[in-house]
Amino acid sequence: MGWQPACHMNKYDSLVVFGCSLTKDNYMDTWADNVSAALGLPLINNAERGAGYEFVSDRVLNVLDDIKDSLCVIMWPSADRWDLWVNDATPQLQRDIEYASWLNGGNPDFCDLNGDYSKDHGYYMSGAVPRGLKHIYYKYFYTKEYHVNNALKTIVMVQNLLLNNGVDFVMCNTHPLTSLVQYHDDDVVIIDNTFSDHINLSYFVPNATEQGFIAFCKEHNVELYNTHYPMSDAHLLYTNTILLPKILELYAIDLNGCQLAK
Repeated sequence: MGWQPACHMNKYDSLVVFGCSLTKDNYMDTWADNVSAALGLPLINNAERGAGYEFVSDRVLNVLDDIKDSLCVIMWPSADRWDLWVNDATPQLQRDIEYASWLNGGNPDFCDLNGDYSKDHGYYMSGAVPRGLKHIYYKYFYTKEYHVNNALKTIVMVQNLLLNNGVDFVMCNTHPLTSLVQYHDDDVVIIDNTFSDHINLSYFVPNATEQGFIAFCKEHNVELYNTHYPMSDAHLLYTNTILLPKILELYAIDLNGCQLAK
């Protein structure tokens, strides 16, 4: 049985979300589907499998004019991801498509800024796994310090963008803001990072600096598909325990005590 709206509200036209496969999965409902059902809001899912910070921030900017009457929720992925842009000027990347994420659930594709899939142009996203030509980057050019700085800077810029345009939003994260790297830890200790000082934590879910969605799931002993991919029950628990209370706190939405239920 699919999720049914448990409550209804008129403050927003829709729920618009951004993130990676932990936000948009082709085989099961995620927290995004759960929040949509709980608030009774149509879901517009702008997440993509394997997405990193470049894609997420570019998608936000690209649809900004269309989401000013929506509630926006972003789940930031790990920082050690690298989104490559592919077009006819990079035929070597076009040939590398077999290592791109299966955005439609069955075949690898690139994704453009409008969310359309293609075999010859768009963002090449594959998470932080060093597959195909991306392996060269991670072997010779990757540094944790750059990726973490870029991630924190991106969060600051997107927060300011949404605030300056009057968009109501909540942010959450797959990994702690103080430990955003998933795979590629080069043992460099980042001692002074002023980028993080500009993040407005009041728009993040509780404990975002010390805990992300993955750690939350492990702490609560919910089912994982593998070491880092939560299943539906984990998304439901995170929705009810973390996301919905934060949304209610920030935007005073009255759900009359409603909670998501099957």
